[in-house]
Amino acid sequence: MLSRSYKAIVIGAGPGGLAVMKSLLDVGLSKVCWIDKSFKGGRLNELYREISSNTKVGIYLDAVDSSATCRRIIDSSSKPNAMTELEKIDRDDTCQLSLAGDLIEMLEEGISKNEGVEKIKGEVEKVQLKGSTWFIGLNNHPSPLTTSRLFLCTGSQPIIPSFHLPYNPNLKILDLDRCMVKSTLPALFPKDKKSIVGVIGNSHSGVLVCRNLFEIHQEKQRELKILNFARSKIRYAIYRDDGGIVFDNTGLKGDTAQWSKEHMDNPTEDVQEVIEQIDISSKEEEVYQDRLKECTHLIYAIGYQPNTYPKMVIDGKEVNQDELIFDQGTSEFRVDGIKKVNGLYGMGIAHPEKSQDPEGHVENNVGLAKFFKFAEKNQELWKEE
Repeated sequence: MLSRSYKAIVIGAGPGGLAVMKSLLDVGLSKVCWIDKSFKGGRLNELYREISSNTKVGIYLDAVDSSATCRRIIDSSSKPNAMTELEKIDRDDTCQLSLAGDLIEMLEEGISKNEGVEKIKGEVEKVQLKGSTWFIGLNNHPSPLTTSRLFLCTGSQPIIPSFHLPYNPNLKILDLDRCMVKSTLPALFPKDKKSIVGVIGNSHSGVLVCRNLFEIHQEKQRELKILNFARSKIRYAIYRDDGGIVFDNTGLKGDTAQWSKEHMDNPTEDVQEVIEQIDISSKEEEVYQDRLKECTHLIYAIGYQPNTYPKMVIDGKEVNQDELIFDQGTSEFRVDGIKKVNGLYGMGIAHPEKSQDPEGHVENNVGLAKFFKFAEKNQELWKEE
């Protein structure tokens, strides 16, 4: 029988939700409710397992080792397991995200078995704050759950605008997430004719999509021409001798970086016949007017936006999502940028910590290990609520 009142309620079981849960347990908080629709490790594990990680293996290992809760789970788990598989890889190498996903699922399962944790599979429809108490309404629970600490680890999804419409309203828009998975990509294109695919953006996801498209063309799975529209040169992470990383979050790393340097920075004639890089840093509208009409398909690789929150009512007033301002230092929220919202916190890709790299570039800290560090930074604040 599920309890009704909890010390904390965490919505979301991706990397952000995992970071919150391990930190709450690390500081001794018990009677925590964890809510998710599937408990399958979030989008990272459900959608991106084929993708090469942008994080060195050693960073994953150190992040897990920093948590007493995670160490207990690892030590009590039978071997081989996700951790021992990662330990086989050189600490300075990256890995497939499937290994990180397996680690997330392993830790998620271990945390769920903790005596102080109750897990609910379901979807939160409404959250309501009255004074210092949150009331959480689920689609499959007869009465609301209550807590003084509510964590939104609700994730994000690709931004899909529609600025192509004036130039080519007949374009077939493809889902970025699906295009980053090479095994399912050929099914999106016809077998019997050539497709011309526009890719807008050359960040990690944009370059990865270009790579996948190029490889299925080279493997003769489909006949493709790729037009990559970008405002600036491709950015790479720069590892400094002092251990700092310039463009740590926005720069390409690992296999994707190596492929890009070989095929995008220094393309051979064969590559140029398949991938055309188009500069839109000036006369953007004219370029789109001229070139989008050539395309049969379009992929927006221009970033991610937060998933929609549950309906939120604060002290009797319904609050829109854009009225809530996330504090990237304390993990707290304010409404209208002024008033702190009692007991409301965020974590994960939609609620990252803000940081500066060694050269002063401001970035969002995104990734499992960085969520772990952000949670660790704020766990004492969460405990004191």
